Amino acid sequence: MTNMFDLADRVAIVTGAGKGIGRAIALTLAQHGANVVVAARTLADIENTAGQIRSMGRQSLAVPTDVMEPEQISEMVKKTLEEFKRVDILVNNAGGGPRRPALKQSQRFWETIMRFNVTSTLLASRAVADAMIEQKKGSIINIASVIGRGNMPEQSAYAVAKDAVISLTARLAIEWAQYGVRVNAIGPGFVATETAGQLFETDPDLREIMKTIPLGRPARPEEMAGAAVYLASDASSYVTGTMIAVDGGLTRG
Repeated sequence: MTNMFDLADRVAIVTGAGKGIGRAIALTLAQHGANVVVAARTLADIENTAGQIRSMGRQSLAVPTDVMEPEQISEMVKKTLEEFKRVDILVNNAGGGPRRPALKQSQRFWETIMRFNVTSTLLASRAVADAMIEQKKGSIINIASVIGRGNMPEQSAYAVAKDAVISLTARLAIEWAQYGVRVNAIGPGFVATETAGQLFETDPDLREIMKTIPLGRPARPEEMAGAAVYLASDASSYVTGTMIAVDGGLTRG
């Protein structure tokens, strides 16, 4: 039987691939056969990820990229096409934002959060769209967050941004389905990354939220990667415009 999860010879781009969820997804896509372009702002981090991918026998290209800069997004895709002649998978993982009460958010803070999470997702998706449309096939995976559909104190900017990513996912899926390009999202719950892990022990709000998660703990970054492989592969060939919540049961119904 054909392995529907096989990504052999496909080319993926993963942003924010130097650490955390992005690195876990990049490595897991490579384990399933993909060649992976890894992008982030810190060269040392993505070179480390690329080295791990090459050690699996896959090809990898590390491209320093700040997704806040449109020219750098275009260059990332250009280098991918120059190196591999195609792009089959895009994972828009780069994003984030600190907690801040709405009354203490400056306009610049708000606009930066939107640019980092929403605008970058749109620009990167558009940058790969021409190549995917020409191939008549492609999978774009946006990393959203269940915070976009839930409650978290002092996260209005980030929550609105991730809700916008979920909406953008659905809109692009509708527009590009006719070309064979699928667009989906993953909605992580609370993930114990290198930067966030300690907060689950020290932040009283997060400690309370942990009590409401049916699985009783935050996720590990690699637990987001299975959904990414599914959405990148032919196993999800009839799935588009949706978000898969990977949150330990935090959001239900």
